[in-house]
Amino acid sequence: MTDLFREVEEDLRREQFSKLWEKYGAWVIGLAVGIVVLTAAFVGWRAWNHSQRVEASAAYSAVVKEVAAAAPQEAAEAYAGLAAEIGGGYETLALLREADSRLAAGEGDAARAIYEQVANDGSLPSIVRGLAAIKAGLLVVDTASYADMKARMAPYTSGESAWQGYALELVALSAMKAGEWQVADTSVKEIIANPATPSGLRDRAHVMQALIAPNLPRAVESEAAPAPEEASPDEETQTDTQETPAAPAETE
Repeated sequence: MTDLFREVEEDLRREQFSKLWEKYGAWVIGLAVGIVVLTAAFVGWRAWNHSQRVEASAAYSAVVKEVAAAAPQEAAEAYAGLAAEIGGGYETLALLREADSRLAAGEGDAARAIYEQVANDGSLPSIVRGLAAIKAGLLVVDTASYADMKARMAPYTSGESAWQGYALELVALSAMKAGEWQVADTSVKEIIANPATPSGLRDRAHVMQALIAPNLPRAVESEAAPAPEEASPDEETQTDTQETPAAPAETE
């Protein structure tokens, strides 16, 4: 009897499974195929992405070697062509190299435009954008207003930025030009106080501090010295008595 019940139960399970398979079997197969396709696509994309990075690295290295002894103008054109052909991090490196080469060729405005392009690219890491912003700032510190320079350097003057000291230096230089001596003094003091400041930057900050010091407002005494107290009449009489010499005694 037990075997009979077991056989009936198995038949019911097979029947239920058959009904479920008829209803959802296509979905199960589709899901399995989808997982296989997605896995294959991901693996393929990773292989393609790796090959693209390898090709970009090889192309970048080849251009660097090719223009090592070339004139700055020629190097700039080579890096510009490379940046237009590749993408990712090597495109950014090529742009920065192009800007450096254009600056060496005397094309300051073109170099500044490229630095600013990199600095304003939100998809890049902060350390790369900061480098470009500092280089652009160096080119405009003599002509930009203090407000403009302060806005340019604002993202990099905090302690979280690797470029803090250099950003503060540019802010201080611009503040000195604008007569904002207190701001300049505060900036160079922050540079000097930071133990991570490079020695060269620290030395420049000390020189700037010496130039700033004579232009800082001097401290004014808040209270005047108290006036001497006036002596009372009794004290004046007593003083007069003490100061008057005694008359000599008459001799007979």
